Amino acid sequence: MARFWWVNHKQTAKDEIGGSFLWSPKTKSNGSRNYFYDTMIEAMAGDLVLSYAGGKIAHFGVVLEVAYDEQQPDFMGRGGDNWSKDGWFLPVSWQQLSPPVAPKLIWDEISHLFPDKYSPLDRQGNGNQGCYLTEISEPLFQTIVACSLERNPALFAKAMTTVAGNQLANFGSHRKTTEVARVVQQRIGQLEFRRAVLSKEQNCPITGVGDPAFLRASHIKPWRDCESADERLDPSNGLALAPHIDLLFDQGYVSFDFDGCLMLSASCPPMLPIQWNFEVMLGKPLISVDPRRKRYLRHHHKYVYKK
Repeated sequence: MARFWWVNHKQTAKDEIGGSFLWSPKTKSNGSRNYFYDTMIEAMAGDLVLSYAGGKIAHFGVVLEVAYDEQQPDFMGRGGDNWSKDGWFLPVSWQQLSPPVAPKLIWDEISHLFPDKYSPLDRQGNGNQGCYLTEISEPLFQTIVACSLERNPALFAKAMTTVAGNQLANFGSHRKTTEVARVVQQRIGQLEFRRAVLSKEQNCPITGVGDPAFLRASHIKPWRDCESADERLDPSNGLALAPHIDLLFDQGYVSFDFDGCLMLSASCPPMLPIQWNFEVMLGKPLISVDPRRKRYLRHHHKYVYKK
């Protein structure tokens, strides 16, 4: 499961984006530990990172591999002059967000999504001093990226064909380039799939939730079972579901029949339909089912739904 991160670059953004990495010292100047440096060794291959510099998010990245010991790169700018040279090097494949997103311009929409502790921005939407790499929620990451995608829907289609090939060449075959390319393409594909599904389905059909920050793009035929990239990225293979509905759907406790009506598995915990008012929805068409979606639902009925 991917984790989501936010980096405040400050003066080193140009070097780090251009060099496809993040770098931090291992400790503060006084030798003490720093949460925002310790996070460098928590990031794993396939995790996603938002790049914040100059008041804007102009890039997102996919972590290529775990961080390793590395002296501060000689070409880093003046931002690194006062740091210890002993640090962590985290390879990241960066992709430009065009247009960039200025968090302050959408602050009312996203302010509640920031963590209470170790937030990269303060309550006014300004960068927190001392923050480097910090973990954020998936809804915050997806909301920021969606703001750019709304104005540039072709962005990730282009990224699918360029990011894995062009930027991974810097790391050479000894760094498992083939596997990294697969992970990068998968993460970008998942973002493109989400954009397409939420453009097609604006609300969770069961709860009515319409805020993209609280919707997941669920695969009807699971990603792992898809036989081609077309199936994985096909919006007909997706539903916009609230997180708790996504969990039930993914584990086969609920599904939809070919008329679009809710199906409740006998294995579903008996109190859930009552607590979440599912019973009043039975027999009512909740989703549209065209021939393409019917094919994916057939797979869900056969291999995922608990009979």
